[in-house]
Amino acid sequence: ITFALLGMLGLAGWAFWQKLQVPVAHVVVQGATPEASADWVRRDLSAVIGQDIWQVDLNAVQAQLLKNTWLTRADVRRVWPDTLVVQIAIHHPIARWQGDQLLDSDGSVFQPNGMSRGLANTEALPNLSGPDGRQWAVWERYLSLKPALAAEGLEMTGLIENSRGSLDVMVQGGTKIRLGTEQIESRLQRLLDVYQKTLVGKLDQIAVIDLRYTNGFAVQWRNPPAAPKKKK
Repeated sequence: ITFALLGMLGLAGWAFWQKLQVPVAHVVVQGATPEASADWVRRDLSAVIGQDIWQVDLNAVQAQLLKNTWLTRADVRRVWPDTLVVQIAIHHPIARWQGDQLLDSDGSVFQPNGMSRGLANTEALPNLSGPDGRQWAVWERYLSLKPALAAEGLEMTGLIENSRGSLDVMVQGGTKIRLGTEQIESRLQRLLDVYQKTLVGKLDQIAVIDLRYTNGFAVQWRNPPAAPKKKK
């Protein structure tokens, strides 16, 4: 009787264990904004569909997801009977930094990889550049200068700060406005005060406007006008 009872218990235990071995059938992604980031996660985890849910290495899954630098967080857990739930957070870039990096809304800088389609139109972001650690200061300066330019119909596309703190504003069309290191607002206003009368409609012909003068400014034309012919 004892052996029979033990056999029955063993058989019941084996049957119970078989019921526990459930393949992963669903991946639920939470915190995915926009939905495109959820699509990434589902694609990255497609290999775990059909695996025994208890055999899935959650730490390995998390590490795999975080190889995509757009993700700032990825927490993975099991939900009985057949579901993996992934809680994620992603970067929200506000500007390009140093050409190939992105500035996040929290002030951090990251090197993007993986799919970005549907997350952000990074080509439309302002292009900022400056010394390491200066990204947020350059961003704030960009925000402070942009409205005055926009009021005159000038679209500010970027801002460059060099190692000495000298600022160059980039506007649509590629024209560079050199502001230097001091009296930034007053120098810019000097240009804006005369822009409509003297330069409006001509920016596509101008490479650089240099405001680093006590009075006035200098203009560097893309194709300098030809010198007037001398009378014979």
